[in-house]
Amino acid sequence: MNLMRIATAATLTLALTVSGCSSGDESRSATGGSADGIAGQPTYVLTLTRSNPTQSNFADTITEDLQAAGLKVVTEYSEYGAGADQMQKFNQALSTKPAAIVLWPTDTTSLIPAYARARQQSPDTKIVVGIYQPATDDDGLYDAFWGYDEEKIGASSARAIVDGLTAQGKPVQGAILQIEGSPGGATTILRKKGFEETLAEIAPDLKIVSSMTANWDGTEATTVAAQMFSRHAADSIVGVFAHSDVMLDGAMLAGDRAGAVAGRDYVAVGADCDPVGYRNIEAGKQYATALWDPFALGRTGAEVTVDLLTGGEVQKSTTLDASTITKDNLATCDEAIGKYE
Repeated sequence: MNLMRIATAATLTLALTVSGCSSGDESRSATGGSADGIAGQPTYVLTLTRSNPTQSNFADTITEDLQAAGLKVVTEYSEYGAGADQMQKFNQALSTKPAAIVLWPTDTTSLIPAYARARQQSPDTKIVVGIYQPATDDDGLYDAFWGYDEEKIGASSARAIVDGLTAQGKPVQGAILQIEGSPGGATTILRKKGFEETLAEIAPDLKIVSSMTANWDGTEATTVAAQMFSRHAADSIVGVFAHSDVMLDGAMLAGDRAGAVAGRDYVAVGADCDPVGYRNIEAGKQYATALWDPFALGRTGAEVTVDLLTGGEVQKSTTLDASTITKDNLATCDEAIGKYE
């Protein structure tokens, strides 16, 4: 299924900690600084491989918006976890002393030495990091960060499990299954942390009896969840949280095969506002997801970069609002990333 990018800015309900909305004057940056002076300046976008719509939509959006501002953009890709490859691409980009290097890094640590080297070798190059915030206390190594609060997404997912049980008139007690993303990944670590800590705080009678990785893959999630449903069949499973809607869809298939139907026998909660999650919420199988918009991430990354290059006022960290999405406000997904076809 394809995502349709919504072109009308008036429909965008996404709230940012730093607004940065563009004005009608295309020659000016989001904060009002002139973009005329940056025309033709070289800028590199180093991001993750185009292996799924989320990553390709992000890459296309940020590249197009930077080009629209007049920058000469080179976009390069690395696989998940391929820190050495991205480091090599970073070093090659840095050797040209570009105006900016904009990154969706492979992880939170691999490029920290490269950021330090950039400060020495090309101090005028703007280092703009998105999605995975560098795991360092020295925020002087980069000029700006933007992205979602992944720990907050995990926390809101725990609250959604409780809300879903309450909406069904069921007691807030029983067994919970968790399907994780890739081991060691920043998104996985933070969503897991937020979910587990919040669930323990607000619903001590809900117990996570199994938590296994499915590497963001729906088919793998079906296999993993089949084992979990079988192993814990006698534990009164009342909720399943998957770190993505795609994995949740796979887990729900495993539940169906085991005779446990999402939306009837347990509360299903995912994340990312993916089209498959949208469909499952419409059908009443999935209770909630969390907004994670690659188009908004691309636009915001471009705005932050242009503002830095034009001397605009830029906060060190810009956080996008990851709203909790249920059937009651499902239209938020339409407005932010486009309704599925």
